[in-house]
This record gives sequence, structure tokens and C-alpha cells, in this order.
Amino acid sequence: MSGPRYDSQKCMGKVLIVNNQTYSAKKKVYDAKKGVDKVDDAQKGIDKEDDAEKDVDCRPINKDEEDKKVKELIKTLKDLGFTVLGDEEQKNKTKEEFIDLLKNVAAREDLKDDYCFICIVLSYGQDGVITCYDETHSPKDPTADMQLPVSELQGCLKGDKCKKLLLKPKIFMLQLEGTRLDSMDTVHQTGTQAPKPVKIPIEADFLTYTCVRDRAITTWNEGLKEYVQKPKQPLEIQTLLTRMNRLYWEYYSNEGMRVDTPCVTSLLTREAYLKTEEPSTK
Repeated sequence: MSGPRYDSQKCMGKVLIVNNQTYSAKKKVYDAKKGVDKVDDAQKGIDKEDDAEKDVDCRPINKDEEDKKVKELIKTLKDLGFTVLGDEEQKNKTKEEFIDLLKNVAAREDLKDDYCFICIVLSYGQDGVITCYDETHSPKDPTADMQLPVSELQGCLKGDKCKKLLLKPKIFMLQLEGTRLDSMDTVHQTGTQAPKPVKIPIEADFLTYTCVRDRAITTWNEGLKEYVQKPKQPLEIQTLLTRMNRLYWEYYSNEGMRVDTPCVTSLLTREAYLKTEEPSTK
């Protein structure tokens, strides 16, 4: 028997996609003549492409392949009736820029007819904290100004700051990769792991879904197409995420690799469906 649902609206809602794909890792050195810090020029005189490789720190992914996957996900979301803000992903955002994006969402006047809001993040990070872009620091040794708790982003959408999303689902889907993740761990490895801290949403109607490896975006897209787009009766979001967990786990287990199960932290107060046509109540 189905429970109470979030109220249907004219539109499915807005989606914000942020992809911190490239991190700059240039070093600052002290310029005695000017008395200020400057970016190290030691690489001058060498080939520009080699210089770029040494100065830029990227997540360990094929960028062209990931961009293709993001475009596929955007198409799926649009087919489901969502509006992707900017009509594309937002790349390489600093902490301040990221917060401004959420503040801009909260200030929009066209949210009143939306069913929900979704924020998708691909980035370095862990334990509910996003490691943001910084032109002078590596994500392997991030500064405090690079660390952005997801709860701080969610705070931009609290009921007193964004009344048009009040009592509506606000969904955060995170692919947060650690910088020292050992991809060679196997599924059969034994031993206990220390419990990870969980960031609790700041108020009702928030859901946070966190994966720690780079194939999350593939399983999200496949899950939405298979369990939301295709069937006449789409799965409720909690069941949908369980199916996505299975897809995610199978990718790695089939290669003999170990992966943590994605973490779902939810304070949704009703059933949520990511498709205009809701299941029959019969």
C-alpha cells in the first residue's frame, strides 16, 4: 500500500549539475621584491603542454568520456521533464561560486510550479564534504576554503530562504571520490571498517545520496531510464535508489573490486516520484 505523496505540480523541477573535474595545483612562492605571493614560474621555457600537465591536477577519469556520460544524463533528465540549469554542467567551481549557484536557485521566481529540485555533484570529497576547485592548491592537500559541507549547500534552500521549495523534495546526488582511493581492493577482502560520519540534513524534505567512485553517474542514468522512464508505474525514490545501489555494486563486483555501498540520508516526509505520471493507487 502506497503512503502519502508529495503534491503533483505543473513541472518536474530544476536540476543543477556541478562537475569539479579539473583542479589546478600551482604553487605559490614569496616574491621578495614585491613582498607578495606569486605563482611559481619555474616551469617557464618548457613546452606549454608539459607545463599544463604539471600544473593541473585532475580527477583520475577520462574527461571526454565523463562529459559524454553527463550529456547522456542530461538528456534522460530532460526526457523526464526536468529543466537543467544553464542547459549543461557547471565546471570547476570554487566554494564561493558553488554557494552562489545555490543562492541563485533559491532566489528564482519560477520554482513555485516545480515538483522538486535536484543537485548533482561530481567532485573530490568525502564524508559529506565537497572538495571545491582552487587555482593554487591540490585537492590532495586541500585548504579550509576548499572544503564545502553539503549541509551548507542545503542551508541555502531552507524553508525560510526558499519558500517556493518549501514542503517539496530537495535531492542531492553526490559522486565524491577520495584522493587516495585504492582501486585494487577486492570484493573478497575481509575486515571491519571504521564507521563514517554521516551529515544529517538540516530540515525535512531533503535527501542526500552519496557514492564514492566514478561510475555513479552511469548507474544514475541507467537507473532513471530503466526504473523511471520506461515503466508506466515508476519506482518511488527510495526503491529507485536501492535498485541503483545494486547496479553500482554489480559494476565493481564483476571486476573483482571492492566498493562501499552508497549512503542514503533522507528526511523526506512523503513518497517521491521522479516522473509526471505517478503510480496507480489501485
